[in-house]
Amino acid sequence: MDQQDIQLVTQYVTARTSYSWDIVEDIVKTGLEELTALSQTSSQTFDRQHVLEYVCQWTIRRTKHPETMIREILECAGRCLDDLCRIMDKKNSEEVSQSEHH
Repeated sequence: MDQQDIQLVTQYVTARTSYSWDIVEDIVKTGLEELTALSQTSSQTFDRQHVLEYVCQWTIRRTKHPETMIREILECAGRCLDDLCRIMDKKNSEEVSQSEHH
């Protein structure tokens, strides 16, 4: 994810929670950095709940923000990422379908 993606997620979460932009951005960025590192260094497959728990605990230690705040923000960010993935999957499916017809 680049800075634009982080800003999009931050905007989504800020609009749906009562937390400030700076706090949301700090938590989202920290959580996503660890998620990226985990995906690049681990060959294991984890279910979503275990990954979320790990990233929450990592983010709590790194940012020192309260656990309830971090969980709420990362769960909301996860819904945003799910939406983005669905959009990208749909777009990719449409592109594949169009290329098969040409």
